[in-house]
Amino acid sequence: MSLLTNLNGVIAASATVSVLDRGFLYGDNIYEVVRTFQGRHFGLQEHLDRLRQSAAYLYIDVPWSDQHIQAEVERTLQQATWQESYIRIVVSRGTETKISLQPSPGLQPSLLIVASEISPEPVLSEKGIHLVIGKRRRNDRQALSPAAKTGNYLNNILALLEAQQQGAEDALMLNQQGEITEATTSNLWVVREGVVQTPPPEVGILKGITRHFLWQILQTHDIPCEEVILKPEDLWSVEEAFLSSSVRLMMPVNQINQYQLPQCPGKITRFLWGEFLHLMAQEGHAVAKNTESVRV
Repeated sequence: MSLLTNLNGVIAASATVSVLDRGFLYGDNIYEVVRTFQGRHFGLQEHLDRLRQSAAYLYIDVPWSDQHIQAEVERTLQQATWQESYIRIVVSRGTETKISLQPSPGLQPSLLIVASEISPEPVLSEKGIHLVIGKRRRNDRQALSPAAKTGNYLNNILALLEAQQQGAEDALMLNQQGEITEATTSNLWVVREGVVQTPPPEVGILKGITRHFLWQILQTHDIPCEEVILKPEDLWSVEEAFLSSSVRLMMPVNQINQYQLPQCPGKITRFLWGEFLHLMAQEGHAVAKNTESVRV
C-alpha cells in the first residue's frame, strides 16, 4: 500500500512511536480522518474544529495552530505520488518516562499525519451493506463520550467483529436505553415515508463531518429531515437507508438483521450522493484558489 507518514514534521515512508507513548499504551490520543477529492483535502477545518473539541474533552492541550496542522497535511500530500488520499491526523498526549496511568506533568504532545492511497474515484455502491443490531452496547456518554473521537476504539472493534461472526459487514449499536446510535465507524440515516431521519447527538453518537454536510444539503433542497430517536422496531418500515463517513462518504444499506430494504440505493440516497460530490468539488476549487492566493 502506498503510504506516507509525517511524525512531528518528519516525512517518511514509515514512522515509529515509543512503547511509552500514551497513545500506544492506553489509546490516550485523539484523531481525525480526512479524505481528498480531486486532489484537495475536504472539510479539513471542520475536522480540526472537532479535533480541538475532543482534545478539550480529554484535557489535552494541542500546541499547534490550525494553520500549522493544515500546512503539514498539505506538505505531506505534496510528496504523495498518487491521486487521492486517506489522511489520518493523530495527536497523542505524549511519551512517558515510566509506565503510569497518571499522566506525567509537562508531557509534550506528538503530531502524526498518515496519508495513504485510496480509490481515485468515489463510487456509490449498488450492492449496499448488510447490518445487524449487535448486543454490544455503545459507550455510555457519562463513561467515555462517543462525541469525542479518541484512539480508544475497543467498543467499536468488538461490535464489528461480532457482526462479522453473524455474517454481516457492520453493526448498529444501541445505547443503554435500547436506542439506535450509529454503526461502528459511520452515522446512520433512514428514510421513512419520504422523511430522512438520523439519530440525535444525545443518544450517544459522533457528530460526523459528512453528517454535517449532508444535513446542509437536505435543508438547502427542502428535503424533509429530522433528528429522531430510533428503536430497532422503527427500522422494519424504512424504505431506504445509508451510512455516512468521511472516507466512504455514503454507503447504502441493503439489509438490517433479516429485513431486506425495498430500495438500495434509494432515490434520496442517489440524489444526496450527487449533491455531495458537487459540494466536495466546490470546496476543492475554493481550497485551490486560497492556496494560489497564499503563494502569490
